[in-house]
This record gives sequence, structure tokens and C-alpha cells, in this order.
Amino acid sequence: MLRRGLGLAAILLVFAAPARAGTLGLAEVRAADGTLLGKAGAGAYSYPADGSILRIGWSRVTAARVELRNVSMFNGRITVRRLVVPSRGLAGARIAGLVVDGTSFVVGPNAIIPLDGGSYLVALQEAVSPGRTGSGLVALRAFVSDPSLGLAPGTQLLVGLARAAHPDSSTSRAAAVLGLPQLPAAQASMAGVPTFLLSDILPPTNTLGGQAVALAYRYLGIPYVWGGESPLGFDCSGLTMYVYGQLGIKLGHYTGFQYYSGLRVPRGQLQPGDLVFFHANSAGVPQHEGMYVGNGSFIHAPQTGDVVKISSLFETRYALAYVGAVRPYAAGDEPSSLSTWTAVSG
Repeated sequence: MLRRGLGLAAILLVFAAPARAGTLGLAEVRAADGTLLGKAGAGAYSYPADGSILRIGWSRVTAARVELRNVSMFNGRITVRRLVVPSRGLAGARIAGLVVDGTSFVVGPNAIIPLDGGSYLVALQEAVSPGRTGSGLVALRAFVSDPSLGLAPGTQLLVGLARAAHPDSSTSRAAAVLGLPQLPAAQASMAGVPTFLLSDILPPTNTLGGQAVALAYRYLGIPYVWGGESPLGFDCSGLTMYVYGQLGIKLGHYTGFQYYSGLRVPRGQLQPGDLVFFHANSAGVPQHEGMYVGNGSFIHAPQTGDVVKISSLFETRYALAYVGAVRPYAAGDEPSSLSTWTAVSG
């Protein structure tokens, strides 16, 4: 069965100097703080020694490109027959034979494939990486949120690395952050967003909650900005307020207001689009929130220096700090017709 991968990758502003000439790379494993945990050399490669996290069967590096074959990640949950990364930009980049959890995917630039527990895979993404100046191309970038994959949350696998052809030379400072394309935020917030959404990747959009999740996915990667409430930057309550505002649901720009607005939802009855809250202060008022996606995952704008991303309710820092959830719309708010949304997203 063949499905199209979604072009909903993390899109946002990055301050970066023009890229310097650099060598191509095979693969890296990076901790949440950017620390290098493993780096592939020429020939076959395994991380760790048993190859349970990453295995490369064959590789070749030239001045023009890097080619990898028989790549396997997370005990075979992700496999790739052949991967080619040219030294300059996306032209000629190819990923052949990508299979994720038994399903084949054909992917283009910035395609994102969600995994369980808030983890996800991004294909053919122009990005900057720790220890590099300027931008580069990452053929496959796996972000780990679910520790059942065998890595700590926040760990990333970068497979097939190259220098980008045309970084944004109008900006000033190099960033050492994974997965951030070189585009101004206002432009980038809509870049790579397809004119369709697949029901088997995102929740059904026949509810306001499902529509809210589909909208929120468009802002994966937008930078956290304290007080932010637009695609130029979001804080946690600004993201949920902005998304639901597009659907005619007015929310206040404060986590405490949103926690006390709407229908309280028991944890076992969460639905996509419900707002989940964490880190209560001494008065019991939560200080952080996100939007429930499904399968134990939620999308949120965490903190300064971070970006809008997907996390898991089962991560220790969120599981121990969970306060509760609300549904910010009543049953009567559900639209009788979704023709307007269908015209946009279908």
C-alpha cells in the first residue's frame, strides 16, 4: 500500500550566517542538548553495537554526494532501501524504498510521518545542526519523544547530511539547533503546507477538535515567543488561542483562563483537540498547556529556545505534572457542515 507523506515539517525563523563549504556526513545521533552520541563512518555502521537504533548496511561518500543503502532504524520499524544526498541542496536528493511500520511511503521535501507517542520522522529537510555554521540538508531526521524507542526523549537521528546550497545570507547569527529551515518565519509558516490532509495521518476533521489538530500541525517548528500569538511565534496559550480562533472559538491568552473555560474531560476520555494542562502553581492554576493529538501525544509550544512540537503525556516531566484537560467548545459548537474546511484542506 502506497501513501503520500505529508509536507507539514517544522517551519520557522532561524538566524544563520552563510554556510561554509563542508563535508558530507553519513549519520549522527544527537542528544536533546545537541551532544553527539554517535557518528557513522565509511562502510557499514551500527548504533549501538547491535544496530537496534540505527544500522547502515552500505555507504559511499564522494565530493558530490553521499549514498546509503539498507538503512534500518528502531529495530526495523523504519527501513530505507537507498538514500542519496547531493552536496548542494535538494536537487537530486532521493529516498527510495521507505517503509515505516509496514507501510510504504513516497516522500518529498519536508514530509513528516508521525510515529507513536509523539515521535516523528521528517524527510529531506534543510536544517542546521549543532557544531555547524549555516544550514544543511538532512535526508531523514527522526525525533524521539517516546522512550519505548530505546532512546531518551529529545534524542534525534540524522541520516544523510549535506550542506545546503542557498542559506539565507541576509540573517546574521548561526544557530546550533536541529531541524530548522532557513526561511523568514512569516513566509515559512505557510511553506511546505499541502492543500490536502490525509485522514490516516491526522485525526478526522469532522469535529472542531480534529480540525484544530490539523491546523496546529501546520505550525510545527514555529519558535516559542513569550506572549506570542501568531505564526511569527507562539507561547503555549497563544498557540491554542490562535488555532481555535481560526475556527470561531474565542479563548483568552492565558493558561489559567483556558483551564477554567470549557468542559472538563477525564484523562481516559481525551479526544483530539482537547486542551491538556500541566505544572500547577501553589494556587492549583496550571502554568503550561498543549493540545491533545491522540495516542497519548500532544502538540505545544514548550519554552524559550524551543519550538512548537509534539510530546508525549507519558514523558516523566509531563506525566508527573499533569493537572487536567478541558474541551474548549460545547457540543452545539460542532459545525453541521464542514464545506468551508473541506475547501481549504481537501
